[in-house]
Amino acid sequence: MKQYILLLFIMIPLLSYGKTDEEKLLERVDHAIEMDSHYKQQKEKELKRLRRLAGDAITDEERLCYLDSLYRAYSNYRYDSSCAYVSKGLQLAEATHNTFYITCFKIHRASALSVGGFYAKAENILKTLDPKQMPYEQKLYYYFTYAWLFNYWESYAAKSEFANDFKAKKKYYMRILLDNFNEKGKKSAYYQYLKGEYIFLSSPTHKSVLDHYLNAFKKTAKNDRLHPMSAYGIARYYKGLERYDLYLKYLVEAIESDGICQLKETIALQKLAYFLYETDKDNSKRATRYIQHSMEDAQFFNNRLRMIEISNILPVITTSNQQAAERSRTRMEIGLICACIILTIILSLTIANTKQKNSLKKNRQEIAAQNKQLAELNKRLMDTNKRRETYMTLFMDISALYIRKLDDYRKLVSRKVKAKQTDDLLKSINSFKLAEEESSMFYIRFDKAFMELYPNFVEELNTLLKPEHHIVLPPSNELTTEVRIYALMRLGVTDSQEIATLLYYSTQTIYNYKSGMRAKALNRETFESDINRLCHII
Repeated sequence: MKQYILLLFIMIPLLSYGKTDEEKLLERVDHAIEMDSHYKQQKEKELKRLRRLAGDAITDEERLCYLDSLYRAYSNYRYDSSCAYVSKGLQLAEATHNTFYITCFKIHRASALSVGGFYAKAENILKTLDPKQMPYEQKLYYYFTYAWLFNYWESYAAKSEFANDFKAKKKYYMRILLDNFNEKGKKSAYYQYLKGEYIFLSSPTHKSVLDHYLNAFKKTAKNDRLHPMSAYGIARYYKGLERYDLYLKYLVEAIESDGICQLKETIALQKLAYFLYETDKDNSKRATRYIQHSMEDAQFFNNRLRMIEISNILPVITTSNQQAAERSRTRMEIGLICACIILTIILSLTIANTKQKNSLKKNRQEIAAQNKQLAELNKRLMDTNKRRETYMTLFMDISALYIRKLDDYRKLVSRKVKAKQTDDLLKSINSFKLAEEESSMFYIRFDKAFMELYPNFVEELNTLLKPEHHIVLPPSNELTTEVRIYALMRLGVTDSQEIATLLYYSTQTIYNYKSGMRAKALNRETFESDINRLCHII
């Protein structure tokens, strides 16, 4: 049976040899999605704290500072809320004639409009501002917003005749942005990231692109919004080199960091979903889950551009997912049928094996019982052989004794006849003492021989007699006359005359003994025939 089961399992291929690197990376993405609600709660706590601080602010300057912080916190989290805080901040800045925050919130408004898809409106606002009047960091922010305006515009106009124009304008403002960094700023992760972005526009696979992205990536923590941007830049670089293992690795880094930072205006998970779908249609189920989560983030943020992009991808992946589900269902049905067949075979073999075991067990029990019987019979045969040997020895002793006695009588008769002592001879022959000695010697030897052959004869004889007439032998185990008579009958001597001759009794005496024993029997009619069935096995 074990051989059959082993053969069946050898025929079934091993389905898993351990998790691949890709599976481990995708598990990290799944975990990041599971943890999204946790990080979202942390984000909401931080926003609640900033709103409380803004409400509790004593001075307008302090309130403007918190409104600026609220915008920055919402800028990649919720579009409508970020716009609301831009409006509040701009109104307060204009009411208090705070030129720094007026400029700051105007740039915020242009940035928000860029994300919302109102590109011309954003450009018009930026054109009204004079970067020469701005302090260092605000100027960097201004040019960054200008560059990212055309970045979004290029994405929106992808594959159109205007895409290259928007790309050229993005590159132009990126160049100005980089030129405005001071020496200290050029050592920052922010500069390294922007430098990588700028070189990427002209040479996507140039080694320096990777160097700048990696510098920015290593200098930032996972909860820094620049960290996922750098990771996505590295992933995009490796995709250009068709190093898809590293592309996947850094996409996952970007997705994890996006979740920690709660950046809802993101693209890494969307790109991963499409990558999984393109590389293997069997991943469509997972890709659908990822793209749906991306759509949820886009809707939560209210990012029109991302929703349009996802809406174009989602039906394709969903359709493929349905087809994959059909294929999976078919494979499952085939697998279920195969499993049922295998289970049926195993069950049949198990039943057959059980029957075989039961049959073998029964046979072993029968053989054991037969062996036991054979052992008992063999023991009885050995005992019988010993008794037969004893019987033959006694028979030979008796025969030898009577041969000697006959020879002695022959010599006595010969001697008496020669001496003409016939009277003495007759006297010796007719002597009662001689007959008594002979009979006594016969009884002793007969009793000994018979009890050797049939040690249970008296016990079995008592079963034929009434309880009050059971026979009890003397300690010497000498047989009584009645027992000797029926002992001879058990040996086959049934004629009363023969019995009388052997026991030195008259025929009438033998008849009287028989009549007396029958009177003591439980069943008088069958008593003598029952004697022949006693001690059937020697």
